[in-house]
Amino acid sequence: QIAVTLEREVDDDDEDEIDESEMGKVAASLFPKEKREGWWIVVGDTKTNSLLSLKRVNLLRKQKAVLEFMAPDEPGDYNLTLFCMSDSYLGCDQEYSVPISVAVGDSDDDESSSGGESK
Repeated sequence: QIAVTLEREVDDDDEDEIDESEMGKVAASLFPKEKREGWWIVVGDTKTNSLLSLKRVNLLRKQKAVLEFMAPDEPGDYNLTLFCMSDSYLGCDQEYSVPISVAVGDSDDDESSSGGESK
């Protein structure tokens, strides 16, 4: 799993003037109702072109999200990519490299190879 914290940058001068209820509103005059910004957090492996985890979050000032995914089957070092993509604004998307190491795990065969059945 990967824990991600998104935080909105607010100028120190504007911090006292900002209304929390207005934060996150999108100026979209042609949208049929009030639009609030959302963020897609995506974990993927660009080398294999595979999507490992996806989550949509709303952001006011600060938001924490935990993304769970299955580690690759083969042990080794992998370089995953974390994408933060806005559903409302162009040019805000961010991309981060996330290196992970997968170790050799215990085999599940040990439990099932006892040969006997229990009643």
